[in-house]
Amino acid sequence: MDRLTFTIPEIISLIGVIQCVYILVYIIFRAGRLSHAGLPFLYFLVLGAAFFLDMGQAYIGSLTPYYGIIQWFLWFSGPPISVLLIIQAVQITRLPALYHYWVLLLTPMALGAAVFLSRHYGACDIVTIGDCPPLQEWLVVCGLVAGAVSLLVIWLRRGLFDALFIQKTGKDRYWLILALVGVNTFFLAAMFLSLTPALTPQDIGMVRSVLGLAFVYLVMTSMFRIYPQAVRIVEGAGKGDALSNREIEIALRIEKLMEVDKVYHEVGYSRTDLARELGESETVVSRIINLHFGKSFPQMVNERRVADAKRLLAQTEASINVVATEVGFNSLASFNRVFKELAGEAPSTYRKNQIG
Repeated sequence: MDRLTFTIPEIISLIGVIQCVYILVYIIFRAGRLSHAGLPFLYFLVLGAAFFLDMGQAYIGSLTPYYGIIQWFLWFSGPPISVLLIIQAVQITRLPALYHYWVLLLTPMALGAAVFLSRHYGACDIVTIGDCPPLQEWLVVCGLVAGAVSLLVIWLRRGLFDALFIQKTGKDRYWLILALVGVNTFFLAAMFLSLTPALTPQDIGMVRSVLGLAFVYLVMTSMFRIYPQAVRIVEGAGKGDALSNREIEIALRIEKLMEVDKVYHEVGYSRTDLARELGESETVVSRIINLHFGKSFPQMVNERRVADAKRLLAQTEASINVVATEVGFNSLASFNRVFKELAGEAPSTYRKNQIG
């Protein structure tokens, strides 16, 4: 307690505490719906507490033998909470479904497993377990497993991100999500290295504080700019030029029909056919296509048909008439006309240029 100066890791942790407090205050006064701000608030509350314990370890670390366990719990709670944050960032105006919250059990389960293993394989006594060195190693091992399972949840739900490329601000949020995944991945990698001689405990403290501070910086420069307008856009869907959550789901179904099923290869396939297949009105389908694809139904279909026709002309010897039918045109004349409009040359000329 006689120290008058802070070390560099302590200064970094202090900056982290200040920044987290700033974000928490911002959330309280600018979040709008406080219910939707619960997960971000929890994340930065936990992160700020972790920064605080790192900063104060030399001063108050001796107050309880469980200080290290509390530090571990706070830092390793980051990945599970991040999973919920990522899901909310995609949905933006909706909280994650209740069944997603099971990931919050991973850290307590990891703690229980570490205590069990340290008692049975590390000869740690339950009374003095906080000061038992084997417990620290088991905490890291079990924490790594819990963190890896958390990130695996996101990997298994990769289709979750499809909607981001339809919504305005979606791509911005996608990169913010990737940053969050990256920070957690580097954190777990650093914790793994702590089990080897490669990094000392002091190095580990520095690395995790720097990673935490890096994410805080990303939030302050990106999230505050992205989140408010994203909420306004999605909540205002249906009133202006944005897609509602239901319309986003329909747009994804249209994507599948076009990209996977290639329904436009059916000769004479029309907007009416698409609307019937989706079980929606033509008006709704037209609106979604205009906003998602940025073009009309005929433009969208013709561009895809011509793109497929180019591949067939370049890679096969099928006649032009067969190619036209294969990609969905109902006459050779309309195929030649549309192909020349979009490709800038006739199908026969295109094939000769590709072969030559």
